[in-house]
Amino acid sequence: MESNSTGSKLPRQLAQIVAGSIDGRTANIRYRQKEFHRLQNAILENLNDFKQAIADDSGHTPEEVQTEVTLALKEIHTHYASLDVARSLEVEYRIANGKDNKDRKRGAGIVYLIPSQHTLFYSVLAVLSAALAAGNSFVVELPQTTLRVSSLLRSILPKTLDRDTFAVVETRPDDDFLRSAVVLSQQSEPEELRTVAIVDRTANLDDAAVDLVISRFTFNGRSPYSPDIILVNDFCVQHFIDLLIKHATSYLSRGLQQANKVPKKGSGVSLLERIASEKGCQVIVSGTGWAVVNVQDRKSVLLKSKIGERLLLIHQVSSLDDAINFCNSSYVSESIDAGLAWINHVPYDMLIGPALPLNTALNQETRYAPDFFQVPRGQILHKSPNTTIAKFLLKSPGKLQMETSLGQFVKPLPSLQQRPGHKIGFFEQGFITGGFLILTSLFALGAAAGYHVLKIR
Repeated sequence: MESNSTGSKLPRQLAQIVAGSIDGRTANIRYRQKEFHRLQNAILENLNDFKQAIADDSGHTPEEVQTEVTLALKEIHTHYASLDVARSLEVEYRIANGKDNKDRKRGAGIVYLIPSQHTLFYSVLAVLSAALAAGNSFVVELPQTTLRVSSLLRSILPKTLDRDTFAVVETRPDDDFLRSAVVLSQQSEPEELRTVAIVDRTANLDDAAVDLVISRFTFNGRSPYSPDIILVNDFCVQHFIDLLIKHATSYLSRGLQQANKVPKKGSGVSLLERIASEKGCQVIVSGTGWAVVNVQDRKSVLLKSKIGERLLLIHQVSSLDDAINFCNSSYVSESIDAGLAWINHVPYDMLIGPALPLNTALNQETRYAPDFFQVPRGQILHKSPNTTIAKFLLKSPGKLQMETSLGQFVKPLPSLQQRPGHKIGFFEQGFITGGFLILTSLFALGAAAGYHVLKIR
C-alpha cells in the first residue's frame, strides 16, 4: 500500500497508475502507438479463446460472436489511425513557430471503467482504445465472476500493457482515487431510458419487419438499443404482423439451440413468463424463450418496462399524432425528447456494447470519440480583438478613449432587408416547413419517413 496525494492508502498497482499518469508518458504519441500494437497482438493471439469464452458466457450465435469481435477489433484500428505523428509534431511546435494553439488537448488523466456485462469484450476494448488514443492511463473493474471473458481479460491485458498506465482491479477503489479519475460506468443507464420504434403506413413493411425482428431478438434481446416497444399504424398493422411472424420464426430457427445456455438476467419471474397472465395482451407467435405480443391495453405495465429478453411488443396507433401522444404520456413528460433517432433503418452496430452516455454526440466511426476522454488546454500567442479593446480601455483612461471605443458598437444593427408588408415570404415559409419536417423526423415522427427507431427518456 502507498499513500496518494490525499494521504489515503492505495494498492500498489493503483499507486503505479497515479505515478504513471503524473509522469506524462501517455502524452507521447509513439508510446501510445506501441501500446496499441501490444494490445492488438495480444487479442489476436488469443482470439479463438475469446470467441469461445463469449459464446460460453452469453449463448450468442456464431454470427453474433463474430460481429462483436469484428467491431471490437475495428475500434482498435480506428483509434490507432487517429494517431497522426505529423500533426502531433505540428501541434507541439505551433507556439515555437509563432502560431496559436487554440485547439490543444491532452488526456484527462486516468480513465476508470465499470463495464457493461452486455457484450463485455467489445465494451471494454471500445473504451480502452479510445482512452489510450486520447493519452490516458486506464483502470478497468473486473470482479471475480464465473464469466470466462472477464477471466481472460484479467489474465491477458495486465501482462500485455504497461503496468504504469494500465491496471485491472477486482474491487472498487476508495473515493479519493475515483475523484481523481474520469469514471465511466456502462452499468448506470437509468431504467426509464427506453427505445421506441414507430412504423408508419408509408414504411417499407418488409424491411421494417426484418430490421426490428433482428434488433429485438439478437444478443438475447439485451442491447440497450433493442426496441422496447414498436408502435404500428392501424392501417398496416395486420400486414406487419404477418411479416413479423414470417421473419421471427425464420430468424430464430437459426440460433435458438443455445437459448437454454443463456444466463438468466436478475431474479424472479421474467416478463416473458408473465405474458400469459397479462391482461390486454395477445400472443401473436411464440417459441422456446421468445414471443411476439400485441399489447392492446395502454395501461399495461409492459408498455412502461425496459425489455431485456427475446420479447417483441407491438402496440397499435391510429396516426403519428397518436404516437406522439402515447410517447408523451408513457415515456416522457412534455415532448418526445429523443436522445438519438434513426430514420428508415436500425443501427445494427449499436446493438453491441453499452448505451452512449446521456447528451453525448453519436460518432458513427467509433463508440467513444477520443475527445470524450480529453480536456482542452489551449495556448494563445496572439491577442484577440476583445483583448485589444479591453487593453485599450484599461490602459488609456479618459472620456475620449471610451467614446472612441464605444462608438462602433452603439450604431444601429444592420437592417433586416425584408420586403415591406411581407413578414414571411414564400421561401421563408419553405424553410419553416422544411425545418418542421427535419425536427419531427429527428424525433422519429416525420410524415415522409416510413419507420423510425429512437432512444428517449
